[in-house]
Amino acid sequence: MFEQVPTLLETLFLGKSIPRRAAIARYVRPGLIERIQLAEFRGTVQRVAAHSAFYRERFAAAGIDPRRVRHPRDLGDFFTTSADLRARDTAEFVCAPPQAGFETTGTTAKNKRIYFSNEEVHDIGFEGAVGLWNLGLRPGDRVVDAFDYAFWNAGITLMHSLNALGCFHMIGSKLEPAEFYRRVKDYRFNVLVVDTAWLVSLTEIAEREGAWPVKFILSGSENMSEATRAWIQSVWGGKVYLAYGQTETLGASGIECPAQRGYHLNEFNFLFEILHPNPDGYGELVCSTLTRKVMPLVRYRSNDITRFLDEPCGCLLQHMRRIDKIQGRGDEIVSCGMGMISPWIFETWLGGEPAVADDWQVAVRQPAARDVIEVRMELRPGGDSATAEVEARLLRRFEALYPYYAKNLHMGMFELQLRVFPRGTLRGSAQAGQAAGSRRKLRRVVDERIAGAALPQR
Repeated sequence: MFEQVPTLLETLFLGKSIPRRAAIARYVRPGLIERIQLAEFRGTVQRVAAHSAFYRERFAAAGIDPRRVRHPRDLGDFFTTSADLRARDTAEFVCAPPQAGFETTGTTAKNKRIYFSNEEVHDIGFEGAVGLWNLGLRPGDRVVDAFDYAFWNAGITLMHSLNALGCFHMIGSKLEPAEFYRRVKDYRFNVLVVDTAWLVSLTEIAEREGAWPVKFILSGSENMSEATRAWIQSVWGGKVYLAYGQTETLGASGIECPAQRGYHLNEFNFLFEILHPNPDGYGELVCSTLTRKVMPLVRYRSNDITRFLDEPCGCLLQHMRRIDKIQGRGDEIVSCGMGMISPWIFETWLGGEPAVADDWQVAVRQPAARDVIEVRMELRPGGDSATAEVEARLLRRFEALYPYYAKNLHMGMFELQLRVFPRGTLRGSAQAGQAAGSRRKLRRVVDERIAGAALPQR
């Protein structure tokens, strides 16, 4: 019976009215949401078992009978991982002919490819419109975005949300912040949708040359400290809200509400779990797609560390569960002003410089509003006498290898600092991000912006 509930809700009650959907959301109880999710989850498991070569093989190897799966816990320790999406042919995950595709950003040598139907893209954007309505967006508002549209889903998802609301919208794209400011100022857009780090540079310009009134700014792509948020709000005179998502979820996992305390989850399209929570509830966020037919994912490990929030917020979406701001990554992939970074990027970059020794570490810091990427390295014997030359070569190599990241650097989205340490000190230092006394392994990428939850042990 409950397999028919989502369709009945859509047809009889919700329709295509965003205000109606937002109003009814207040009265949809968590118990009903969970029953709908489990019905859809069972359908997803059946679909991938019938049409996905990857899941068919993995279920068989794990001794899983898809017909007996009623709940995620019935799958035991079965998960889908980032490594699976990179190592296997994308066609092995596809269950129906795709019509749209996006890629994750370059954190490894091979980007993940995620496919959708046009209907799926539209539907995710449509659900996102409810979150925007909850923030106060109305058809008479004027919206501009500064997203990079190359292979990325964020701008396309936003367009579908704004089409559903009927807003005026212009694509500013990822211009230099100074040029963006000059070109859009006279339009008097009252809603900006932008990358977090890029917004810092734009706000610095607005602070010097003047901001125009905004209803709110929506940002995402990485965490923002509350101090930075407060500063940006003081400059623009409007609220700054954050959204959360990954390419694997079409960038639509969750969005803040006016309370600005965690992300309300998109629970009609995804079923979320927290894997191995620590005593404070922090663990890895896992999601299963519920409504996707082209490339469904079952228990996908996000690598993002967070927890569910229980205290009420009082908004229209109060019965949609919330998660806390992301506390870190479980695999040394960090989202920051530079972009999505991982050890592979720096291994390739630093490994091409003969003077750099094997011991190095990259720390992401935020001493002020802008992220600082601090590259801590040791030099081989003889290199200490030519530190300036080594650093100059590394900067030239960085520009040549990574034009995307170099573009973000020139836009002021982050600062890049090179620090040379005496040989033999990094591996044993407190900055190595490891247990005292351990000299066996040096953690390559550390996020030092987060001073909160202890991450659960793997």
